[in-house]
Amino acid sequence: MRTFIAVDFPPEIIAKVAKIIQYFKTQTPEKAMKWVPVENLHLTVKFLGDVPENKLDQVKTILSSSLKRTPSFNIEIGGLGIHPNKNKPRVIWLNIACDQELIDIHQNLNMALVPAGIEPENRKYSPHLTIARIRKQTGKDTRQEVGRTLAQFRVDRLDKVTINEIILYKSELTRNGPIYTPLLTQPLNQV
Repeated sequence: MRTFIAVDFPPEIIAKVAKIIQYFKTQTPEKAMKWVPVENLHLTVKFLGDVPENKLDQVKTILSSSLKRTPSFNIEIGGLGIHPNKNKPRVIWLNIACDQELIDIHQNLNMALVPAGIEPENRKYSPHLTIARIRKQTGKDTRQEVGRTLAQFRVDRLDKVTINEIILYKSELTRNGPIYTPLLTQPLNQV
């Protein structure tokens, strides 16, 4: 079962991100990009990949015990990113500004999930909100046009968001895009 751990955003933030996406759609070639559907916008804390069903309860237990004393924390969305760069864009994202808490949660889960057979990630965790990917069939000139166009824009910081829960999701890949189903919602300590 393909799974990941994520943070969701409140509807008012999703609405603001949706407006940003809608505007960028008017500035880029129609078929060059695959935009993330608004209902799928989330901040990935840790991608787990394929987890055998017989390990799922262990993953849930580890997630609950690792996060039960973790305090709520704040994040802000703002700033446009293009990966790897504006000349060879593949992923378009919004930056997530956060304190150390989110980084600590990622590092904690990275190690805590090893007994469940989840390999730790070796690369540095870089919180971001993916809003689009360049389609594989998009030609080099169009890619560069998209990169140059989007690099001209600045996305101001949106409102601060308090994160009160972390969610374990199942991800089913379909022809019409992924379907995300929550498997566990772990509240954070709000005291």
